[in-house]
Amino acid sequence: MERYEVIKDIGSGNFGVAKLVRDVRTKELFAVKFIERGHKV
Repeated sequence: MERYEVIKDIGSGNFGVAKLVRDVRTKELFAVKFIERGHKV
């Protein structure tokens, strides 16, 4: 996530959280969904 800067939370649901992020290099905005996947093995 070093390439992206989180701007704000857009919304949340049962499976994750949507966030507005900005590409640090190009300054382009994206919506990214972060999904909870449980414990890592």
